[in-house]
Amino acid sequence: MKKLLLALSLLTILGTVNAQWHHHGGYCCYRGNGMGWVAPALIGGVVGYELARPPVYVEQPSVIVQQPVVQAPPVGYHWQEMIDPQTGVKRVVAVPN
Repeated sequence: MKKLLLALSLLTILGTVNAQWHHHGGYCCYRGNGMGWVAPALIGGVVGYELARPPVYVEQPSVIVQQPVVQAPPVGYHWQEMIDPQTGVKRVVAVPN
């Protein structure tokens, strides 16, 4: 949408410049040296390049949550969730029956 608005505004400006041609005595700021096509060609090239570029899509990285593999506790033990006193982190540990 921004590119379309930019292109339309540039076309409006270029149309206004062409309408003012006769007010300068038949010549533009190039003083009749045959280079009156350079600026419109550059502007048209830039606008054409911007309109022809493909849009850029940014994808958010997907979040993968890994489930822990539940294994049977060793014989004579059971799993119990405890808080580590040094770090304060909950851990699942094997506790004797």
